[in-house]
Amino acid sequence: MRKFTHFLRLAGFWLSRRANYPFVPPQTVQFSLTSRCNLSCKMCSIAGRQPEEEELSTSCVKGLIEQAAAWGVKEVLFTGGEPFLRGDIYELCSCVARNRMRSIITTNGTLLDRDACRRLAASGVGHVHFSLDGLEKTHDFLRGKGTFASAVKAFGLLQDERERGAAFSLGAAFTVMDINAGELCDFVRLCAGLRTDVVNFQPFTPDNGDFSVDDTGLRFWPGPEKIALLKEQIDELGRMAPGRPAIFQEPSLRLLPEYYAGTLGPRDWTCFGGFKTAFICYSKRTPLLYTCHGICGGLDKMKLPEAWKSPEAYRLRLHSRSCAKPCLQSCYSFSAASSLGAIMKKCLKGNFA
Repeated sequence: MRKFTHFLRLAGFWLSRRANYPFVPPQTVQFSLTSRCNLSCKMCSIAGRQPEEEELSTSCVKGLIEQAAAWGVKEVLFTGGEPFLRGDIYELCSCVARNRMRSIITTNGTLLDRDACRRLAASGVGHVHFSLDGLEKTHDFLRGKGTFASAVKAFGLLQDERERGAAFSLGAAFTVMDINAGELCDFVRLCAGLRTDVVNFQPFTPDNGDFSVDDTGLRFWPGPEKIALLKEQIDELGRMAPGRPAIFQEPSLRLLPEYYAGTLGPRDWTCFGGFKTAFICYSKRTPLLYTCHGICGGLDKMKLPEAWKSPEAYRLRLHSRSCAKPCLQSCYSFSAASSLGAIMKKCLKGNFA
């Protein structure tokens, strides 16, 4: 029965993309809670884009969480900026838990002291994902002196909460750039020592606030030598014994060198933009539903499902389908639903994590 249920879910996403109509709700609703950040990372373009007074209220976010739960969404992702600059983050995680969904927070980890970690554990959070971009020297160069040590300390404090019985998982996101292309394997070993559950290696984008920007000549974009080094690292990762942490490959790491070389084509990767993840941003305290190609609904005037199925959403999905620039973002990647063959393979394996 479980296999059949998952088959129907994956088939629903596959058919939705084929028909350009969402027959199933998105897997994730992602909230951009704030553009405020306590760091000034060299490769980030989000910090400070919008003032604090324009952010969504606690009651507004809670209302949208309840809509997502009624719709059948399984998880809620909170991003920023730095989500822990919002004092209501614990309350929002509790709201997700009460509605029987899984909450995920992406954070730089520098604001997580012992009290914050205890409050977070008590909130029922499902997963805490740290942004770590390499070993200490590299990470501190990108994000500021001492930021690596602060994040590692937060890992330890959260591990203490898990030893007390908290049930959340821990992850680390590593954005692959020229400066850290040779550190992937050592990073996995580091994360193993930190008892991290999962690591994902994500592609660098010239503008992480707008994936449609196309400029591979910017700083941090790997050149030929670093691409060759990246291939070596990916090969070595493939030879490492499986275990903890798991390496999240959505999409496959094998596509990263082609992405940076500019040889990756639309047929090499299937984009589920407009189907897998519903993104919620804000403007002047108004919640907006968007895809990577534009806004498709003012959520002060319509419900989430209505906006997701609107004519504007339909047009934006057409734009995503014809996009000639694969971004390889995991929020748009859904390899298990990319074809009927992939669906059957996933169901036969019986691994639906």
